[in-house]
Amino acid sequence: MYSMDVWFNQLVSQAMDALNQGSAAGLVALFCVVAFTEMGVPFPYLLDSVIFLTSYENGPLSVQVVRTVLVVFLGRQSGAAIIYRLTHFLGDRLIGRLEKRFASLRSNIERITCRLSSQTYFAVAITRLTGLLTLVSATAGALRLRYRSFFLGVALSAFIFDGSLVILGFVTRQSFKWLGFTPPLWMVVIGFILVTLAWTLRQFVFKRRLPT
Repeated sequence: MYSMDVWFNQLVSQAMDALNQGSAAGLVALFCVVAFTEMGVPFPYLLDSVIFLTSYENGPLSVQVVRTVLVVFLGRQSGAAIIYRLTHFLGDRLIGRLEKRFASLRSNIERITCRLSSQTYFAVAITRLTGLLTLVSATAGALRLRYRSFFLGVALSAFIFDGSLVILGFVTRQSFKWLGFTPPLWMVVIGFILVTLAWTLRQFVFKRRLPT
């Protein structure tokens, strides 16, 4: 009987092999995961892990990384565009309903509205990097933000965030080589998730301590 670590390692390896080999099913699944994430359906750490591991296994300039990042980019733009167009059509009515049904979202929506008032792609990108992807898309649509600015903002945030994961994957691999240590893939995945979780909690605690 396989131990849990062997089973998990094989599962991760098979999934990454499918993506690295350009499996159509794997790429379509990745596209759907990214698009649904942009529309508010959570897939915790899945997308981050895929980009990180692809770079970790193949290098930042490999065909596999370029293909994965391209699919992720298309998924981000598609999912964000759907929310943008929907709220652009429904306008303030949808935002008003969200604020009434989810009172906790009101402060976030007000803050995003203030930031996007400049109508620049840079404002869209910086606000998206806070993690409020769906709310940024919804607010941008309701504010009738120019789609060109919105598109460029999504692109810039993807370049910064996804590019950081690519670099992190490469640096991690090189660090292990320098140390003369090659951990199993499942250990790398778990370590990456734990580091990401710790960073998320740190940011959450930091925001809670900020004066209102």
